[in-house]
Order: sequence, then structure tokens, then C-alpha cells
Amino acid sequence: MMQPATADLRPKLKAFDFRALFVEGLGWNHFPGTAPLAVRIDEQSYSLRPIAEKAGFAVYECCPSRGQPIPAYPIRRKIDNQVSRISFEHLVIFVDDRRRQQIWQWVKREGGKSRYREQTYNVGQSGEPLLQRVVELAFTFEEEQRLDIIGVASKVKSAFDVEKVTKTFYEHFSKELVAFQGFIHGITSQGDRDWYASLMLNRMMFVYFVQKQGFLDDDPNYLRNRLLRLKQQNGGGQFHQFYRLFLLRLFHEGLGQPEAQRAPELAAVLGKVPFLNGGLFDVHDLERANPNIAIP
Repeated sequence: MMQPATADLRPKLKAFDFRALFVEGLGWNHFPGTAPLAVRIDEQSYSLRPIAEKAGFAVYECCPSRGQPIPAYPIRRKIDNQVSRISFEHLVIFVDDRRRQQIWQWVKREGGKSRYREQTYNVGQSGEPLLQRVVELAFTFEEEQRLDIIGVASKVKSAFDVEKVTKTFYEHFSKELVAFQGFIHGITSQGDRDWYASLMLNRMMFVYFVQKQGFLDDDPNYLRNRLLRLKQQNGGGQFHQFYRLFLLRLFHEGLGQPEAQRAPELAAVLGKVPFLNGGLFDVHDLERANPNIAIP
């Protein structure tokens, strides 16, 4: 199967319908048998419902007794140790009795050590950070032909191993930072140009996160759509002025300024955007000292 879109998986995640999420959404197999796995920790019993499996890799849902919250972290570790005696390679999804919270737990076992990786989802959230990992658990048709438990475990590790994700992010960020420095004009000092490139990428990453939450004019593709709008309005290559005609106004006059203090015509340019008080979008000293900065 092709990798599903997070939008297709989101309703199943929000409905706590893990079986549909894995079997229908990700193409995993129904678990052979439906009997729950009983685990007893410190005189307390926990029931783990089989959700799905892939080449022997098991997924369980752990729901506590009626009226009980999700077990505390030390208990979750003990539960996982018990599960590993039955299914060494597995993933446990802990939920509370009210079905308001999920904690997805996967354990990285290397060199005789266990490192617990957990991802949390709460009702009311978009679930995007978790879904970005979950979507990686789908397998292509080519992968299915030669699939074994090692391949599945490797796929899960790639999705949930925080250290690997963090390292990959910073490696990619460093390359983008170096490339972006070359596009900045109007700052003569190399040190200042590097500083401004870092500032701009931090701003853009923050804006990208905020737009995906729908906080920028209720548009999860806000930046791209505003770029296209500016291109259509100005034509003739003028959309390359996006930095000066739009981004600086978004930063300084929009996100960096309370709505009551904004110019009346600004809403037509930016739409409805929040005030983010924190200094990131204030006019920077480098922008004051270099008023002719240009970024195509």
C-alpha cells in the first residue's frame, strides 16, 4: 500500500479506534486471537487488549480498571517488562478510563539497556506530532514481499526513536542554514549574515508550526497560499519580494504586535493572525542596522 495521509488517520486516532487505525489505515493484520493479556503489578491487575500484528510484531492497548487513570511511568515500565515475555517486539498504547489521553510506549533495547520512548496525545489536540510518526508504520507492496519481524521492528524504531529523529533534524537544519546564508543580501558582515539566517529560520519554523495548528487565518497552508496570492497580485517576478512585502509585515506588524495596535489595512494583507508575545518577531537590531536586507 502507499503511505497514508495523516488526515486519513486522524479521525481514527481521535476516536481511540486503534484497530481501525492499524488494520484499515496502516495495513497491519488482525491479531490472531482476541483474548486479552492479563498483567499483575503490585497487586493491581491490568488488561492488555490485542490490537494488531505485523510479522510477529504485536500492538496492545492497555486500559486501566474503571475510574482509574493511566498507570504512572514506573508502572508502565513494569507492564512493558511483563509484555516482553510474551511478545518481545511490541508497542503498547496506554489509555485512561475516560478515553481522554493516550501514551504510546515503545522500548529501544540495545546493548543490554532499555530506553523507553513515549508519545502522548490528549483529546482536543490535532495529534499531528504523533501521526507524523504513526504514518511511517505503513508498508509498501515491495516491503510486504520480504517482510519479517526484523523489518517491522526496524520500521517502528525509525518512527519512534527520538534520538535518531533529533540527530537527523539537526543535520538537515545545518545544511539548510548554510544554504540559506547565501541568499541573504544587504548584510556585509559574514558573522551578522549567519546570525540573521539563524534568526530567520527560527522564525519560519515557528510560523510553520503555528500555521499547521490552524492559527494563521484558519489556513494550515498559510505561507504557501499567501505567496501564491502575492504572485498573482503583483506578477512579473514581483512575488520574489515576499520577504519584504509580506514576511516582515507578518513578523513585525502582525505576530509581534497586539491586534489593537495594528494598522486597519493590515487585516487584508495578513488575515487573522495572533499576537505572539516573546520577542522572536520584534524588529531585530540587525534589521535596524541593515534596512536594505533582501532575500529572494
